[in-house]
Amino acid sequence: MARKSNWALGLLFSILALSSCDKKLVLDENQQVKNYRWSYEDAKSFTAAINDTSITYNIYINVRHSFQFEWRNVWVNIETVFPDGHSFNKRVNLLLSEPDGHWYAKCLGDNCDIQIPIQQNAYFPQPGNYTFKITQDMRVDPLPHFKSIGIRIEKDIAD
Repeated sequence: MARKSNWALGLLFSILALSSCDKKLVLDENQQVKNYRWSYEDAKSFTAAINDTSITYNIYINVRHSFQFEWRNVWVNIETVFPDGHSFNKRVNLLLSEPDGHWYAKCLGDNCDIQIPIQQNAYFPQPGNYTFKITQDMRVDPLPHFKSIGIRIEKDIAD
């Protein structure tokens, strides 16, 4: 009896170890927007520990919006704070649909999810914690039907 439970426990740990192993992943985090209305003041902050400065990274923005979202794109400001405290600001246009209104995102029910590459082969010059602050920069405040925003950073290495 104990032998069967040990075997089952070993199998469970093996499955968990294999399914959670992503050698490329540095950060993949999303934050919800309160009441699906993203205001200018609602900055979303994400911190990534970058230890290897000898390789490049790919950076993506994760967006979840309602199917009723009214715009084809979302302008955001991204402030990157380096480990030494210096910062860099960049305004980025996140395209969400084709000109005919067809969403680039995968939509299921009222949730549309898309991962948008914003920088490929990015170089981080200093080891340490990098903080990314994302704020919406549209003409509408608050921005309705916007559900969450996030960031994904992965190492640009072969599998």
